[in-house]
Amino acid sequence: MKPVGLLAIMWLLAGCDQWAVTPEDISGQPIIGHWYYAERVREGDTAFFQRLYLHVRGDGRVLYANLLCRTALDGGIDSHSRLVLEYMPIKRISVKTMVLQQFPLTPKFQLKLGAWPDQGDGVFEVDGLPLEPITAEAAPNYSAWDCD
Repeated sequence: MKPVGLLAIMWLLAGCDQWAVTPEDISGQPIIGHWYYAERVREGDTAFFQRLYLHVRGDGRVLYANLLCRTALDGGIDSHSRLVLEYMPIKRISVKTMVLQQFPLTPKFQLKLGAWPDQGDGVFEVDGLPLEPITAEAAPNYSAWDCD
């Protein structure tokens, strides 16, 4: 690569912060806080375990941690999926969706919203799951989650 091309790439990378998505103003919204969901379900000879932790900050940034485990009770298949988004800015929000994105040309993550806490007896529905409010002290160590 020519030195001029390398310098141009370095200049672009150094200035990326100026292109970061500016978070939506959500000050005063009832979704600000720590939210948690955990459930074990058995369907036939398969067990499912899911955890979802959501921390919505007043500055419009969101931590989203989701773990879904699937275990065959006959000792067969074990699988899991995990998604952790660490304090991504809210690019767009409505009563039905929340879009998280760090930079304009990076992947977007769309969360489906149902009932908001002020409509759902304190429950915040995200991706079809009823999240309960928790204190900051009760926030789980999501980086250590496993399928136990």
